[in-house]
Amino acid sequence: ALFLSRSDNSGTHAKEKSIWKTAGINPEEGKWYQQTGLGMGQTLNVAAEKKGYTLADRGTYLALKKNLNLDILVEGDAILLNVYHVIEANPAKWPKVNSAGAKAFSEFLVSKEAQEVIKTFGVEKFGSPLFFPDAGKKEEELGKP
Repeated sequence: ALFLSRSDNSGTHAKEKSIWKTAGINPEEGKWYQQTGLGMGQTLNVAAEKKGYTLADRGTYLALKKNLNLDILVEGDAILLNVYHVIEANPAKWPKVNSAGAKAFSEFLVSKEAQEVIKTFGVEKFGSPLFFPDAGKKEEELGKP
């Protein structure tokens, strides 16, 4: 079966590579593995056109689902978890950084209010949240509503 890879060094591509490594598979050795070098939306479209498989983030998939003939085959497994992080730049290393703004933004993202927005974002339009709020959760709770 054909597998389409973003091959663009994005976070999703890094996750894909780590899954192949864990499985002990070098996909680049197979003709079934094709690299698009495109973004997630375009790679989903190529996978749909070629009737192949790909690893996608939930948000992009749900946003494009109505125009794709692709179903989610596997989800919820811990190996598929791809957490987004907010990290404040070190002002000692980057003296021109807006430290106060970065701190305020970080605190906002992990606040109860922002986590509630993340929890419900996309539900009305797509029937499912595009992301799962994970601030303050234990590792075994990550990626779960």
